Amino acid sequence: AIKDPYKIWLSEIILQQTRVEQGTPYYYRFIKKYPSVFKLAEASLDEVLKLWEGLGYYSRARNLHHAANQIVEKHKGIFPDNYAAVIQLKGIGKYTASAILSYAYALPYAAIDSNAIRIITRYFGIKEEVESLTAKNKIESYAQKILDKKQPGIFNQAMMDFGSLICKPFNPECNQCPLNKNCFAFKNDMVELLPLKGKKLVRKTRYFNYLVFISDKNILITIRNEKDIWKNLYQFPLIEAKTNYTLTQLKREIRNRKITSQNLDKIRASDVFTQQLTHQTIKTRFFIIEMSDIADINPESSIKIKVSALKKYAFPGIIREFLQKNPYF
Repeated sequence: AIKDPYKIWLSEIILQQTRVEQGTPYYYRFIKKYPSVFKLAEASLDEVLKLWEGLGYYSRARNLHHAANQIVEKHKGIFPDNYAAVIQLKGIGKYTASAILSYAYALPYAAIDSNAIRIITRYFGIKEEVESLTAKNKIESYAQKILDKKQPGIFNQAMMDFGSLICKPFNPECNQCPLNKNCFAFKNDMVELLPLKGKKLVRKTRYFNYLVFISDKNILITIRNEKDIWKNLYQFPLIEAKTNYTLTQLKREIRNRKITSQNLDKIRASDVFTQQLTHQTIKTRFFIIEMSDIADINPESSIKIKVSALKKYAFPGIIREFLQKNPYF
């Protein structure tokens, strides 16, 4: 029987870089709010990002919304059943396309995730770095060769389960493994060495100084539009620098940048909040600046809202953490 490709697609996108237990409640919230691809396409990006808030990797939400519009406009709301069309959808790569087509339409595509890569490199003895083109081609070739063409969805799920329960990244259950007699890595004592990974990730550190301008019950926020982390999410006016400022440094910077000419007597600094992203570490200090009026504040792109309305907007995790810990909000 054909399973609902819309729901399979949604679950696959949510579970990219997210644990099942964390992603499951989001999946149900999305299905409830957007029971069809038409409903998802109709929604505003702001609304979709707000529902996604807390899951991280927000490009997934932006791509999901974009792809929903592609499906409605190009495919009349019916999720395509061929690889060439599916791979054209925003945010869908080889793995996701293969997973959806095998689960929803029982088409013979091997879904190659980290579990499948680990099993195949160990079993067949692929000794090249897994990110190299040679290794990728070998893995793809073996994956398609061993795929059960009649039940590709069940096979792909079995590979994932086998990788998480038996052929684990660390301390795999080799002695219980039914494939150990013919496994290259097991026979050659290379289980801990394969798959062969490339260079370790080097993270850069960035320093964000957020200016939380408050007047009466109003507050200023801006939207992140540049091609960077957290695109389309909201934040407070930001000064990115080579360090997290002290109060003295911040006051000087506000004067230099002509952000406001008002008195800066009522200003206090938060502790430094840290958020670890895949490729970077963000260290953030918030400066709560109480003012008589916030109408003249630069940048002009600032939006004045009520403090009570903050919960309606989607913010990065580091800002939500600050808001939760600060009794003012």
